[in-house]
Amino acid sequence: MILALIAIVPFVLERIHNEKYDRAQRVEAAYQQALGMARQAAAQNEAIVSTRAFLTVLVGTRVMASPSEPSCSGLLRRLVKPEPWIRVLSIADRTGRIICSSLPGGAGLDISQRSHFVNAMKAGTFVVGDYFMGTRDKAPLISAALPQRGADGSIETVLLATLDLKWIGQIASAITVRHGSTMLLVDRNGTVLAHEPDPAAWVGHRLGDHPLIKDMLTQREGVVTAASLDGIRRIFAFVKLPGTSAHVAVGFDENEVLARADAEMWFAFTELGLVALLVLLSIWFGAERLLVRPIRVLAETAGRIGRGEDKTHAASLPLVAEFIPLAAALDDMSDRLEVREQELRDINTQLRELAQLDSLTGLANRRTFNTHLFTEWKLASKRRAPISALMIDVDHFKPFNDRYGHVQGDTCLRKVGEALKTCTRSRTDIAAVPGIEERRALTHPAALGRDSQLAARYGGEEFAVLLPGVNLETAAKIGERIRSAVENLLIAHAGAPWGFVSISVGVASIVPDERSSPQELTETADACLYEAKQHGRNRVVARSDMAPLRAIA
Repeated sequence: MILALIAIVPFVLERIHNEKYDRAQRVEAAYQQALGMARQAAAQNEAIVSTRAFLTVLVGTRVMASPSEPSCSGLLRRLVKPEPWIRVLSIADRTGRIICSSLPGGAGLDISQRSHFVNAMKAGTFVVGDYFMGTRDKAPLISAALPQRGADGSIETVLLATLDLKWIGQIASAITVRHGSTMLLVDRNGTVLAHEPDPAAWVGHRLGDHPLIKDMLTQREGVVTAASLDGIRRIFAFVKLPGTSAHVAVGFDENEVLARADAEMWFAFTELGLVALLVLLSIWFGAERLLVRPIRVLAETAGRIGRGEDKTHAASLPLVAEFIPLAAALDDMSDRLEVREQELRDINTQLRELAQLDSLTGLANRRTFNTHLFTEWKLASKRRAPISALMIDVDHFKPFNDRYGHVQGDTCLRKVGEALKTCTRSRTDIAAVPGIEERRALTHPAALGRDSQLAARYGGEEFAVLLPGVNLETAAKIGERIRSAVENLLIAHAGAPWGFVSISVGVASIVPDERSSPQELTETADACLYEAKQHGRNRVVARSDMAPLRAIA
């Protein structure tokens, strides 16, 4: 099946490449078509050219010669009537006051601050102002101005024309015939002057922050795929209108452009999927009996062997000859796994011992001591039985190490550990307390659980002994027995007052309750140990109260 998939993959990749290429070509074609229509719309801005010629002719007529006559306004209205693209024709003096206009009531208006008038006075030639919205019908308009000079060459009056942008609507009607297409015209401030379709919803709105309009206003012309004003993602082309600061944009619905490419792509993928499915089904049913079923049987057998559920030899299964070597290898693996499992069990036992024992003395380590203390504390609290602890320290051990070396120091610690083992295995001093078998069940370290007493190396030259079920008097006797046993070892120590190694022992005992804790037991025993060392060492100090004695050395 994998080989079949590998054979099919090149065809799939080739088809995907072709579909991507076709998709890119369609997008590029849409870009070029939109750009062509935008350029065509910009080129059809012939109203401005016609207006310039019209104003140039008009400057030399008698209208400009006597603009203040009452008949001037009527004459301008008659001149405007046959020119459908001119809405208003006016004449302004040098100060920017309208002195004659085809618009009733237009005379006397002040346009001295309008950009087209100011630019015409500065340039002295024909200028076109920015697009703006009409106040009556909210239609996009544009103003043109041409100065008229006197005999001395100075500007006497300015002829003004307000143009109707009907050509925008004509081009928009042709463009929006295509489903999902749109056309818009914006001025340099981002104000929408024309929008098809649905002009009433957008014309007059200032949308300079819209991403599409931002892109348009920063370039003379270009193409971009972006969300249009109505939120639909479109392929846009935009061009700056000649002689103005406005831009016209034409957009096609991206989904509409790519609909056919997407349909062809999905058809191709479906076709490839069906072919691949037929090939894989043929392989599946053809190879099921010869390959898959025997492999499944071997896999299930291997799983059972791995879980220890079945030790049946795979070679004895009814398999075809080609799978016999694999079955034999599986049997060999099973035998090796059984050997490895036994080795692993042995290693785990060793690791458990290493985790619980101190490697130098063979006693329990501090972690094991604390675990055992917590377990015995809970049982003693439940049974209301006493529990005792001994804290033991080798006297003057640092001088011993400094004089005799670390090797002899380790030997000394091992001998002290042996004495502890010997003195804590006896059961004769343990008070009769019920629940001994239950206590054994709660003690995890198997090697240390032969009885409930536990001797441990607490750290460095310090040792500890846990005595569950033992009261203070008996614990003190055990401490004295351990002290005597170490003293009787007669380990030479020239730096000690007695000339041999000795120990100091602190003993504490308590019947646990809700107000006490295991830490109080060890802290009290440690305080007693400190007291023993303060009073000359090589002695046993026992206390039963839980107020640890602290002193500063």
